[in-house]
Parts: sequence; structure tokens; C-alpha cells
Amino acid sequence: MKQTLRNQLTNIVFVVLIVAAALAIYLLSRSGSAAVTPTTTPGATETATPTPPEADTQKSSTRGVPESVFTTYLATNEVFSADKSRRDSREYTLTYGDSPSMEANLRYEVLEGNLSSIEIVFPLLEEYKSKANTDIEKYLYKTAQEQQLALQDTLFAVLSDLLPACDAKDELQLSSIRYWVEQSMLLKKVGSDFEDTLEGYHFLAYRSQGDVQQELICVFYLT
Repeated sequence: MKQTLRNQLTNIVFVVLIVAAALAIYLLSRSGSAAVTPTTTPGATETATPTPPEADTQKSSTRGVPESVFTTYLATNEVFSADKSRRDSREYTLTYGDSPSMEANLRYEVLEGNLSSIEIVFPLLEEYKSKANTDIEKYLYKTAQEQQLALQDTLFAVLSDLLPACDAKDELQLSSIRYWVEQSMLLKKVGSDFEDTLEGYHFLAYRSQGDVQQELICVFYLT
């Protein structure tokens, strides 16, 4: 009986020693892992989260519509016809009305993919201030008067349709365009000009001597 108890006690002590040894090994292994864990020292380089380029976060600085929208508008316009130039994809010949029909040259500029300005050049005939005596002079006088009326009609019809189509914000007023047309028609000499800025929209009109005849040039800025 005593021999049995002694053997059991020995077994218990042996088990306790094994458990204690296993626990000591476990604790030592944990301590070693903690010792080799890398730590961040002052001045160490850290990987920063990349930020998007500044250009991607900024809004467009122009009020103009996207170029694709504008070219689609020109291709489908029913007020005037627009024929693209073969030498420059951003140049068009506009034709309005009949008897007489009026032509104008259009060129536009783009900023950040959106329309930033348009320039329209209207050719002008020589003006006659009084009726003449010969048949040729009478014809020229009549033609000049008709051209003057046609120009005013063309200016308003084209600009009142074209300028709002350029405006992505849809804030341009028809009354402003009418005022710009009226002031443009008052320009009678080469070098005379009219300029107006209204709520961020800038309009410039001036008369210039072209290669063949005088021209009325209208520029609309959307920046």
C-alpha cells in the first residue's frame, strides 16, 4: 500500500515538473519574440497615403460646355449651317438666311476640355451714306443697305443661338446678347470697338480691315 502511494506521488511530481518546464519554455519564447519585434525610431521614414494630383481636385476654370457638346451642337444646328474647315478642326464657316445669305467664320478655343472662347468674323460691304445718281451706284447703295439689315438680323440670330449654347451654367440672358448686338452695329470705323463684362461673361466686338474688305469681329470669353 505504501509502495503504491509512493509511486503515485512520484508520478504527480513528474507531471508537475513537465508542466512547469513547458510553461517556462512558452514564457521564454514569448519574451524572445517581443525582443525582436521592430520598433519605429524617431526620424524613420513612413509610407504616406498618396494624394490625388491638384489638377484632379480642381474644378474647371471655364464656364464653357465640353468641346464634344459644342461640336455636336454645331453639327445639328437648325438656325444656321456650320461647315468644318479642312485645315483646322476648330474652325467653321457659318451660313445664315437667304436672299442674301450671310456667311461668318467661327473659331473656338478650349481649356481643360471645355470651351473657353469663340471668335466670329462677319465680312462687311462698303457702306454708302447717300443715294447716288448712276445705276451702278444706286445698285451698290441698295446692296449695302440690304447687307446692313441682313448683318443685324444675322448677328442677333446667330449670337442669340450660339452664345447660350456655349454656356455650361445656362445663365446668359437674351437681353444681354441683344444689347451686345446693338452696340456692335454702332461701330462704323476700322479700329472702333465695344467691350462689356457682365456677371463673369466678357464680350468684345471691333471693326478690322481684312485682306479684301472690312470685318466685324465678335469674341465671347467664358473664362
